[in-house]
Amino acid sequence: MAKETPRNSKWMRSYNRALVLRLIRMHQPISRVELAQRTNLTKPTVSNIVSELIAEQLVTERELGISNGGRKPIMLELVATEQYVIGIDATSHQFIGVVADLSGNTIHESEAVGRFETNEELIEAIGRLCETLIAQTEGRGTIHGIGISVHGMVNPETGVILFAPRFHLHDVELKVQLEARFDYPVFIENDVRALASFELLFGEGVGVEQFFYLYAGEGIGGAYVLDGQLVDGQHHITGEVGHMRLDLDGPICSCGNRGCLEALAGEKALLRDYAVVDPQVSTLADLRKRLNEGDEQAVRAYERAGEYIGIGVLNTIHLLNPRRILLGGPMFELAPTIVDQIKERVEHTALTAASRETDVKMVPWGEKQGALSAAALATNSLFQTI
Repeated sequence: MAKETPRNSKWMRSYNRALVLRLIRMHQPISRVELAQRTNLTKPTVSNIVSELIAEQLVTERELGISNGGRKPIMLELVATEQYVIGIDATSHQFIGVVADLSGNTIHESEAVGRFETNEELIEAIGRLCETLIAQTEGRGTIHGIGISVHGMVNPETGVILFAPRFHLHDVELKVQLEARFDYPVFIENDVRALASFELLFGEGVGVEQFFYLYAGEGIGGAYVLDGQLVDGQHHITGEVGHMRLDLDGPICSCGNRGCLEALAGEKALLRDYAVVDPQVSTLADLRKRLNEGDEQAVRAYERAGEYIGIGVLNTIHLLNPRRILLGGPMFELAPTIVDQIKERVEHTALTAASRETDVKMVPWGEKQGALSAAALATNSLFQTI
């Protein structure tokens, strides 16, 4: 049985508490004895922490477990009801918000069209949706935090949106403004890193200490998890595979460079190229409709994109050597054959025999995935080890 050893620091108490809570989430139902074994903490220490978590209504006791010769152990699990987090997907002008429980389930949801041209208008639009979601709980239960996912560059420590290219906004002090307005901690993150956070807590990243999440839709992005933590990097751009240059003479990317992966294989790029052939196809909805209808030109466009994304995945494996690659986003959902293309490229062209066996998986995608992933930012704060 793998053990997780607490660090020796002045934050030991809060570290131990977070560690116990995280293990309950990952292995529920679980007994106090097993918690002590997994953490190397003493049984009295575990019992004291569990008593605190029960008193705070974060953990509950359930039916007795299986006996190994003595008394049947009392099993522990997270409280499933009336413990909430709020998540808002603010990656486009169509905001999607959810109230979720600590297991990542949607309890309430709401949408809003954000109309803004300034930092203040963006903050106000998000604030109004927060108010709507808070009101939906009708004052019942506990809200533990608010998570916001946004497109662009973010400093997650300060909660400042450094640059939101779709909105043409810079230096949006979103966290400090929302925390002044609401009595909850606020967590701001890049949209793809938020998606990776969701997988880390509830999906294919559970228990995986190292993985890379690659998103493909209108744009292409990535997020890297190492030792169970999102890696941000010195300048908050770790994982930006969409701006990996693959063709020096390729089309101009939104970043200003030529031949970036996103400019070659993102759906916005596919739409640009397809519109040259058929000007009637002017929106992503039009392009996706053609794909679903089996239009030969559309199918070839997505297959070509899959080739480029496969090269991006291969480069990522050679650079980071992750244990697992997770593929998420509407492109993989619409054209799952892209996943097969990527797997084939890895299996045949990765540098070593071991790297050719890198685990590549597609993860589910849905309309609310961005909002649920934003909510996971707040959930993660409860389980975060220091």
